[in-house]
Amino acid sequence: MPARTHPPPAARGSASRGAPARATAVGYLRRSTDRQEQSIPDQRRAVEAYAAEHDLHISHWYVDDAISGTSTLKRKAFLQMVADAQEPNCPFQLVIVYDVKRFGRLGNDEAGYYRHVLSTHGVEVRYVTENFNGDNTDDLLRPVKQWQARQESKDLSKVVIRGQLSRVLGGSWMGGAPPYGYDLAYLDAKAEFMFQLRYLADCRKEVRDAAGKVVRVLEKGESITVSKRDRARLVPGCPDRVKVVRRIFRMSAEENRGLQAIAEALNRDGIESPRAAGWAAIYQGLWALSTIRSILLNPHYVGDLVWNRRSDGRFHKIQDGRAVERKEAYGVRLEPNPPENWVVIRDAHEPLISRALWEKARTVRECRHTSQAQAGKSRRVVGGWQGKRARFLLSGLLHCGRCGGRYEGCHRIKGKRREDGTSVKTYFYACSNYIRKGAGVCSFGAVGQEVLEERVIQEVLKAYAPYRGEEGKKRLAKEMRVALGSAWEEGDAARKKAQETIERVKTAIANLLDNLTPTNREHVDQRIQELEKEKAVAERRLEELDLLAGSRKEIAEIVAEKAEFVEGLEGTLRFAPAELRVTAARRAIQRVTVSNGDLTDLQVICLQRTD
Repeated sequence: MPARTHPPPAARGSASRGAPARATAVGYLRRSTDRQEQSIPDQRRAVEAYAAEHDLHISHWYVDDAISGTSTLKRKAFLQMVADAQEPNCPFQLVIVYDVKRFGRLGNDEAGYYRHVLSTHGVEVRYVTENFNGDNTDDLLRPVKQWQARQESKDLSKVVIRGQLSRVLGGSWMGGAPPYGYDLAYLDAKAEFMFQLRYLADCRKEVRDAAGKVVRVLEKGESITVSKRDRARLVPGCPDRVKVVRRIFRMSAEENRGLQAIAEALNRDGIESPRAAGWAAIYQGLWALSTIRSILLNPHYVGDLVWNRRSDGRFHKIQDGRAVERKEAYGVRLEPNPPENWVVIRDAHEPLISRALWEKARTVRECRHTSQAQAGKSRRVVGGWQGKRARFLLSGLLHCGRCGGRYEGCHRIKGKRREDGTSVKTYFYACSNYIRKGAGVCSFGAVGQEVLEERVIQEVLKAYAPYRGEEGKKRLAKEMRVALGSAWEEGDAARKKAQETIERVKTAIANLLDNLTPTNREHVDQRIQELEKEKAVAERRLEELDLLAGSRKEIAEIVAEKAEFVEGLEGTLRFAPAELRVTAARRAIQRVTVSNGDLTDLQVICLQRTD
């Protein structure tokens, strides 16, 4: 059940802080998971009974369903309740919760802070089942119960993470979408097949039987409840996806293609990416460099189950094969773990590629990184791939300066046949309008293939010469930054400013607390609230910049790849196989114009280096 939204307090009435004949209260309900025994309806009935017994009127309900109580970061209803309580004309004087745990499994400091905020605005928190007496002993018992609630979460965290480790060691998948190309096969406690789950690109899921027949489709957000004793294992999924995975590794390992080249090839062939727009608004259904990279770096594809590459637990993490406490993490809890703390189960499931192909792809990748580090020494060609073999390098790029039509590659048989019986052919480019519509439209304007292609190559190399070498790479990066606009330049400055704001606010709050006295408490509390809001805005801005950092890194990789493409451009255009030459020409040239076969009027327009 999503958190309920409420109209502004002013719209709900203008009750003053004076106590009415019948006190007005709101109910706060929360549970961590949809499997929890104390359900939302059960809590509501208990709160309503308490209100009736104490002659209280409940005007609104704030509900956080299936949200952990160990933090307030994602508890929208709770935060809305606290914000409403601070409004000038707040119509309620009491917040009723089922017990201390429902208010939150927070630390004493954090729970005390929110109770303090509520109390300073005339709002009291009451607990239905805690049997507080309403006297000074509550101040002693409440922190103890709050500590117990927090400690229960910590103890449970350790038990859960140990259980996860045990399941992983048994070869079970630990949740979430499986790697692209795999499905999840669910087995019961007797290791008998239950069903197979396939994730679709739009975030729906297909439930399949043992024969592979679709028996149900789960819409986005739906799930199937299984027993804690049931297990999920990776199994090869859609055959077409399996072929794509193998193709990606072969293109990397055997054909020496880079991330950009692989992504371009898959997008050009219309192959659906793992995540389409239906998955989330940020996805467009196209293959990206990060998607290709994640596949090439994923050891699951050789049959190894790898877990604990990152830690996300609030209280514990796996280190040296056991659960250990970690410093309580708020905000960005996810952090990478060093490889020595990874849990790797070899041959846990059926592989999609061989270990030999995996190792070869890894070697090629490492060699590529080494060559990139040695500026100017690498001549490896990366970039797009045409696929179809083409005899004519400039096919599709040539235009007639006289009629505006295209120039196309042609050949004619010349003279007698060779001694082996094969014919002698001459190759040239000519105006397609003349060939198809005759002299009334345009002239033939034939130009020998070798002559024209060599002249165009010279012009292209001349245009790209300023972007070769280390200085050229810097110039290329600069042009990329200019093309991106102010976002690139302002990113570091904005991040620094946000970090400085957060540190300044923390220092200001610490100073206020150090100088807190009974006489200035109200002023200090108000100022701290203002500072906390300022800090929250800066933290949100920092999160946005963190998301942009990934894009900036990807852009930097694209710049490096384009620089490498420029370094190898001459060798590619002159000596590479036909399909590579055609691909390179299309990456480098936008348009070539030939006027009636006269090369003195030849115009070669190259693509912008930042395209």
